[in-house]
Amino acid sequence: MVDKFSLFSTKQVTNKLKFLPYVLVGIAVFAFNSNPETHPYLQIYITLLEAKLGIAAVYFLSKKLGKINKEKHST
Repeated sequence: MVDKFSLFSTKQVTNKLKFLPYVLVGIAVFAFNSNPETHPYLQIYITLLEAKLGIAAVYFLSKKLGKINKEKHST
């Protein structure tokens, strides 16, 4: 019974952490684009670059969280 409870709580925590990569990428995008003195074309270029890098970052962070979840279930 204790094992079932520990797996259940781990699953809940992992489900809540699924949004962590999106939050981290969102904070980074906001931090880089919050400077009002930047030229508009440079802001657009930075936004497009961040979108591409953000997709890759979310993918790799989600994959890492999935590995952590699998390791906890296998033990």
